Amino acid sequence: MVDVRFDIWMCEVAHLPPRRILEAREHFGTAEQACRLANTPEGEAFFKPEERQRMQQRSLKRPQQILEACRRCGARAVSFEDAAYPAPLRSLYDPPAVLYVRGTLPDFEKEPSLSIVGQRRATPRGLETAQRFAHVLSAHGFVIVSGLALGIDSAGHRGALEGPAPTVAVFGTAIDVCYPAAHNGLLRQILEEGAAVSEYPPGTHSLPHFFLHRNRIISGLTLGTLVVEAPRHSGSLNTAASAMNQGRDVFAVPGCIDLPEYEGSNALLRDGAILCTSPVEICREYAARYPGMVAMLEEESPRSPEPEQPEERKEPQRGDLTEAERMVVKAIQGRTHIDAICQQVPLPVSQVLTALTMLQIKQVVKERGAKYFEIL
Repeated sequence: MVDVRFDIWMCEVAHLPPRRILEAREHFGTAEQACRLANTPEGEAFFKPEERQRMQQRSLKRPQQILEACRRCGARAVSFEDAAYPAPLRSLYDPPAVLYVRGTLPDFEKEPSLSIVGQRRATPRGLETAQRFAHVLSAHGFVIVSGLALGIDSAGHRGALEGPAPTVAVFGTAIDVCYPAAHNGLLRQILEEGAAVSEYPPGTHSLPHFFLHRNRIISGLTLGTLVVEAPRHSGSLNTAASAMNQGRDVFAVPGCIDLPEYEGSNALLRDGAILCTSPVEICREYAARYPGMVAMLEEESPRSPEPEQPEERKEPQRGDLTEAERMVVKAIQGRTHIDAICQQVPLPVSQVLTALTMLQIKQVVKERGAKYFEIL
């Protein structure tokens, strides 16, 4: 059984950075062995003088206090050596030596996952896009990961909560601190089925660079990162850069070249990110890896579409359409712009956009460019 106290000791007492702890673990076999051999000739040959000086304090009192604080706030400490540690993080250059967890971690090896990030001061359209993508992706089994921040992050979490798959929030604060505090209610919803994680134990005083460090965890947990609305200096671009460095996919929703909120997103596309205008494209990108997703997409494909009558447009005769989807189909007359559809359908815009996405998945509707849609 792994004694997580030694991992905590290396982080919080010896103050070794994640990369050095990983190297010590690889050299000595375990974190416990690294701690016990630190002052032996073998340890002196491995650790730098300043590191050995910090390792003189051998008491496990501080790690024990942290574990008690975890118990009080409903968290647990998961060591890199623990089987419960998320498998995707093991491949990082500097994985967290200890991950503090609240809630239930999904199995990232078996379930597809995607992070959704973007600017905090998001536009209504950006919020709708993030929420719709997360909703549809969750419906297809994707675990949605984000940072619980204002704007796009929270919209991604909310969209995921509308679907069946769990969502995971990655903190840039201590595991017992919800930031912003206004998202305490959202966090409670997330923890009902999903999880919150942090590399910072309870009681840690937050520093600005913590949020940049947590971005590598957001991208590292997932197959890819979707950037929705990122201006030139958005922190979400740091998450996208982490994803690229980790060999993960980066998707970006394109935007008008004259709008500052899309300068970062469009720059990502110029630098090789995958252009993405529909969650269907992401589903198809990973369908081959997950047989269940393939079956779902096949079930949603039409059998043999009946030919349209030349005199009168014939609506698809499909018993599996929801009421919202039928309303959207009825609103599409020839090639119809998305704004016209939203005006004609007496539903919230987010529901109309979700219905449009599902109709594309079911291959009832196709986008013909410039946000014009047409019945197939």
